[in-house]
Parts: sequence; C-alpha cells; structure tokens
Amino acid sequence: MNRTLVVASLLLLTACSPAEAPSPAPSSTTPSDKAAAAACTRVVRSIEAKDSPIGDATTAMASIDSSDPAVREAGQRLGSAAKEAGDLWVKNDPTVDTGPANQRLADARQGMLTACTNLFGEYPWPFTRKPAPTPSS
Repeated sequence: MNRTLVVASLLLLTACSPAEAPSPAPSSTTPSDKAAAAACTRVVRSIEAKDSPIGDATTAMASIDSSDPAVREAGQRLGSAAKEAGDLWVKNDPTVDTGPANQRLADARQGMLTACTNLFGEYPWPFTRKPAPTPSS
C-alpha cells in the first residue's frame, strides 16, 4: 500500500512541470488551522532538538484535529513510528537494533515537515516565532 502511494506520488510529481506545480499557500501569523500549526511547530522543534520519540506522540495527537488531510495522515504515520521507536527507546535493550525504527521515525518526521511546508509554505512560519520580550518596569 505504501509503495503504491509513493509510486503514485512520484508519478504525479514528475507529470507536473515546475510552472504547473502549485505554490504553497502564504503563511499567516494566525493560521486558520491551529491544530496543524501546533503539530507543525512541534515537529520542527523535535527535529531541531533531536528529541526522543516520546514527544512525537504528542505531535501526532495534535495533528488529529487538523483540517488538512495531508497533515492528519502524516501525523498518523508519525504516531506509529513514534510508538515503535519509543517502545524500543524505553526498553533500552542493547541486543535490539534500533536503527530501522529510528529511520522510520526520521522519515515520518520528514513527512510531517513536508506536509507542513505544503500547507504553510517554507519554514520559518510567522506563527512559530516567539514574540519579542516586553520590557518590564
């Protein structure tokens, strides 16, 4: 099933010339899809911080309420990969090769980031910026 989706996606991508490819929607400082914005912000922070897989489950949960089907689907894949990698991380069994599970997690994080980029445009998104600290008196 996954191979079919990958092949179909590749066929669709190669069928479009760069001029025909849709451009991502511009970012907004207050996105209408707050669930997607939360999940996207979390996955970026997870990738940047090289977090353990435990936090990815929260990211996956945030994506469930997204109105964007690609973000929801990417969140489901991330949740499955995070569970598998998290179980191995918690067990900490030195005889188990965690490499394949960690690779699936990295791929799922990248898939989530791709769905977010397709929805909000290139990172950094305005809604991920922290407001400047206000001086206290």
